[in-house]
Amino acid sequence: MGENSGSAQKNDNTLVQGMLFADSSQIGERRAYRGTVASKVAGITYRQLDYWARKHIVEPSLHSSNGSGSRRLYSFKDILVLAVSKRLLDAGVNLQNVTVAIGYLNQHSVDEMATITIMSDGEKVYQCTTDEEVLDLVKGGTAVFGLSIGTLHHEIEEKLTHEQCIDLDEQTISEKTGRVIDELAAMRLRKKLEQREAERATA
Repeated sequence: MGENSGSAQKNDNTLVQGMLFADSSQIGERRAYRGTVASKVAGITYRQLDYWARKHIVEPSLHSSNGSGSRRLYSFKDILVLAVSKRLLDAGVNLQNVTVAIGYLNQHSVDEMATITIMSDGEKVYQCTTDEEVLDLVKGGTAVFGLSIGTLHHEIEEKLTHEQCIDLDEQTISEKTGRVIDELAAMRLRKKLEQREAERATA
């Protein structure tokens, strides 16, 4: 179980999410979602999504916006982290501690995230991976709010089954439009994923 500390507060920049989904073999990495879908499923406004991306709080890991005409593409994990951030803010957790929570989640794969419960007492956030850790905080009167990432994981997964996605392997946009996405853009995305896999393999 972890909690934020003075050193963590002094180094917020190290906790701000960059590339959320380093392991492209994990769930959802081959499926990309536009910002409109990400904001809708996460329960935030598109303006908030844009603000968080520009401030490097929660950025799209598959493709960032690089000028006019380019579109951000979010992975499943990106959207899950957006949803977690939204729930924490709604519960009264301040942005600094939300950023700390993002830092915790950034260290885990999607499957690992499903086992985490984020607890908060309004001043600090805690990462719990066992029921015992959760109970210790509750019994000690420390935590007043808990968020099960696993429950939210299933909720986001269900919502995304009804939304449009881009299959990076098939180079197509699913369901609603049936349009083939730009082949060059798809090739760039696949190349980016391959480079990320190679860097991870040699790390």
